[in-house]
Amino acid sequence: MVGLIYLAEGAVHRNMLHYGLGTWLALIAAASLFLDAPGLYAVLAIAGGGGYAVAAVLERRRLAL
Repeated sequence: MVGLIYLAEGAVHRNMLHYGLGTWLALIAAASLFLDAPGLYAVLAIAGGGGYAVAAVLERRRLAL
């Protein structure tokens, strides 16, 4: 759900960073459904958290320009 919110916000405000983050989160959430319970949470934590970390670095760079 959070990925879809980011996706919609990025599309409405033409913010490619939020659009990309929403796409990433939605894809990771959909892919993780094929795993068992521990794997599901591990993928969401590692890949989802990694997506947020990359977005934080890119947002700081975007605001500096």
